[in-house]
Amino acid sequence: MGGCSSKREQSPELTDEEIAAVREVWVKAKTEDVGKKILQTLIEKRPKFAEYFGIHSESLDMKALTQVKEFQLQAHRIQNFLDTAVGSLGFCPISSIYDMAHRVGQIHFYRGVNFGAENWLVFKKVTVDQVTIPQDFLHELEKRREEELLRETAEKEGTLPNGQQKLTADVLADLANPYNGENYVARLGWNKLMTVIVREMKKGFLEEAMRNCREEDNNAILNA
Repeated sequence: MGGCSSKREQSPELTDEEIAAVREVWVKAKTEDVGKKILQTLIEKRPKFAEYFGIHSESLDMKALTQVKEFQLQAHRIQNFLDTAVGSLGFCPISSIYDMAHRVGQIHFYRGVNFGAENWLVFKKVTVDQVTIPQDFLHELEKRREEELLRETAEKEGTLPNGQQKLTADVLADLANPYNGENYVARLGWNKLMTVIVREMKKGFLEEAMRNCREEDNNAILNA
């Protein structure tokens, strides 16, 4: 790893246990092309993300979209950024990650990418989920939800087989709560890490936007 440089003071955000757990799940996640999974899930949840990332396709069919060169490039950038951030934990001051995220926010401004507050939260949640929740768990949860929808439909139509119980809200909530599983420390760590990253990206974007506005105002005064 290269040297670390930052003008900000070190401000520890994660415990040693959380850092170790963050690294452990990342080793597996990055071998499973997690960057592609993050980007694909973002677009599935909100198709507007394809436009934000400059991915142009005649169709939003995921199989076709994942073959688009720009999709693959952006997925690689997401994964490479996260890999660098994780690799810095424990070796560089946390402020080095602040600086990286801040710079990405500045780049977003110049590329005209403004996620909006709600989309930042979606980005954070999708990233944490895709990195920390095992894919087989996600698939099982989706399967259970689909089964529950079928049960509810059958119950309304009076075609629910005798003896077939519908899942209670508590059971579904329990299944959907990854903090009940083995990865709860990793999830806590990743949630903290992504909170820092998103916060600094937003700061970078907003500070650059304000600086740009000031420059435009100054130019307008000089040219008046």
